[in-house]
This record gives sequence, structure tokens and C-alpha cells, in this order.
Amino acid sequence: MTVGHKRGADRDSIRPPQRALNGPADFRRIDLDERHHLLVGRLPGRLVPDTARFKAIWSLHPPDYHEIRVHHRLVRTPRWQQAYGRNYVFSGAESAALPVPPPLVPLLDWSRTTVDARYNGVLLNWYDGALGHYISAHRDSRRNLVAGAPIVTISLGEERVFRLRPYRGKGFTDLETRDGDVFVMPWATNLAWTHELPRFRRYRGRRISVTVRAFEADSQLSRLREAQALHRKPASPP
Repeated sequence: MTVGHKRGADRDSIRPPQRALNGPADFRRIDLDERHHLLVGRLPGRLVPDTARFKAIWSLHPPDYHEIRVHHRLVRTPRWQQAYGRNYVFSGAESAALPVPPPLVPLLDWSRTTVDARYNGVLLNWYDGALGHYISAHRDSRRNLVAGAPIVTISLGEERVFRLRPYRGKGFTDLETRDGDVFVMPWATNLAWTHELPRFRRYRGRRISVTVRAFEADSQLSRLREAQALHRKPASPP
């Protein structure tokens, strides 16, 4: 993992990675500003997929692109996407979850053991550089998530640039992600910073992003929806 610099910002404001605070002991902390940081580390070697396992995970991608709502119209995402374990709602659309497939179970189990035992949902994004796949700047949807739980992203395959920008601010920080790199994004960082995977012509290979999240249990969601319904104003009589 290599730390880039911010354009439009003082380079001296970029601090070298520090020992992780409130994270896995062998992870490192990258301060993005005075209040927000990212934890970076590596999967254990035994969990980094070899060629055969990578192909097995790659073969899981759906045949069609997911559709999201942008400026009141549906557009296809420039990558393949699929949720597992829990539905993921974002950008006016919902990725209906499938059961977590066997190749992903070790990654989910490791995330639970290493970072947060509440993790129960996985979202995969498949990027084919030859097809120009990317993801634009965004903050992850917080709908139905356990408040305060960090978000884990595991990078598999080709090296790519992971870019972070202050939300509605200037400048950016680039991180070079390698096969087996892991990012742990605290809840507050996702609120204050966007992240993206820009499109560069030099990247022609395949990358898989495995994002692990903690979703509220179905019973908790039901109670939340009931509470919201109670606080809604009754409809005016006709």
C-alpha cells in the first residue's frame, strides 16, 4: 500500500501511517484530517486467493450490470455487483442478496474475528480494466446498517488506485491497493470522506472488491419501522 498526496492541499498535512488505534494490532492508521482516519492492513497469506480461487470468485459475477438511480433516471453501473447475506440499498436501488457462497465464507469469518463480530452482509464489485470499469466518488449508504460499525473492504486481483476526497471539500488522497490489501473505514470517516476507484487506461486486469458490513437484524428493522410509522402524521381525511 502506497500513500499518495493531496492536490490543492499542503503535502506536509499528510502524515505517515501510524500504529492502529481501535483496530487490528498489525494494521496501520492513515490520518486523513484531524478527526478522520483509515486503517490499512493485509489478509493473512492463507486467505489471499490463488489463481484458481480468484477465478472461482470472478465467475460469481452476474451476467448483467446493476442499475442505480442517478438524477432521477436509471443507469447501469460500470462494473458488476452482487450482495450476499443482506440486501444492500443505495442510490435509489436495491441489490437483492443471495446466500454467501463458499469462496466468500472465509473472508467474512476473518472479518468477524478480526474487526467486528456483527458483520453479516457482503457486497462484491467486479472490475474488468479492459472494459473500463470504475466506481465514482461516493459515501457508502448507511441504510439498515448497525450505527457505528466500521466498513471493511478487501481488495483482490489487480492493483488499483483507491482515492479518498473530503466530502464537499477540496483535494484528495490516493492509496495504491494490492492483491490482499484490507481497508477498515470507521463510521465517521464514511460520513466525512468519499471514496472511489478511478478509471485509468494503464489498468487492464481484473479486480474484485469485497465489502463487509454489519446490518441490523430483521427484528430490529421491524421495530424501527414500527416506531417510524407511529411518528408519521395521520393522513388528512378526504
